[in-house]
Amino acid sequence: DDDDDDDDDDDDDDDDDDDDDDDDDDDDDDDDDDDDDDDDDNEPDPDENDNPVLTEIHHCSDTVTIRHQALSASQLEAACALMLAEEDVFHELFGTLNAPVADDLNVRLRANVYADRGQYQQWATEHFNIPTNNGGMYLEGLPAVPGNQAEFITYQEGGGVKNLAHEYIHYVDGRFNMWGDFCDMLHDDHSPPEECPQPDPDYPHQVWWVEGLAEYVRARVAPDFGLQGPVAFDDRGNYPISELFNNSYHANAEGNRTYGGGYRAVRFMIEQHWPEVEEMLEFMRVGDNEGYQELVRSWGTSFDDEFRGWRG
Repeated sequence: DDDDDDDDDDDDDDDDDDDDDDDDDDDDDDDDDDDDDDDDDNEPDPDENDNPVLTEIHHCSDTVTIRHQALSASQLEAACALMLAEEDVFHELFGTLNAPVADDLNVRLRANVYADRGQYQQWATEHFNIPTNNGGMYLEGLPAVPGNQAEFITYQEGGGVKNLAHEYIHYVDGRFNMWGDFCDMLHDDHSPPEECPQPDPDYPHQVWWVEGLAEYVRARVAPDFGLQGPVAFDDRGNYPISELFNNSYHANAEGNRTYGGGYRAVRFMIEQHWPEVEEMLEFMRVGDNEGYQELVRSWGTSFDDEFRGWRG
């Protein structure tokens, strides 16, 4: 406004120049508006909903939305508080400064919560093309594609949301620690909806980290929820950590090796060998699977004796 007042004192030529400048400024503003519109176009509309069963929408924050059938206000409040608490712990643990890995546009997670397991089994395959012989699934989608929507699909159980504390960590881990989509990760799963190509990659895979970290952060924030399957402390020596690094979804997944074993491996590495974790994450955050594998192989069995005697 002050600039406009000064322009009134200038001669006509200056006014013409100012008009030109104003036009340029207007053009710049239009360009900025266009850029903003482009940014908006890159994000899915959190209020858009074409699901005939999950008809209710609740926004926990700018990064988390819950779409559901029958959650109460208090259940929504508890679910939001849990995820946001985990988000804070995750960012503090890894020092992310809220900066995602390159090419990750998954700015928001949508949690889809059916009223019960029966509703989940009736509808989830039709709605999301997923198997339902499980306690829920996280679908990262294609995070580099504008408009991609990260989805967590589950159901109500015991007054809460099944596996919410575990599955939410897959979202933040995938956004801030692991470059690429699910098929860029090292594992042996080829089921829908991703249908990752075969053959399986060589070992070590990254399942120990992905599933173990989800259990580790969950245990810090919501210990009362319990691990996905018991961690039998009397058989914790069954697997050397060098073998747990080879965990996957189908092979090397017997017993509670994937979740309980992964939890122990991740907790041990974070609490006892943080510098090695930081070095590993440097490879994972840029999608350098070859570098990741070379590093983990270089550890060999060097941690096995310490892990066997560790009582974390």
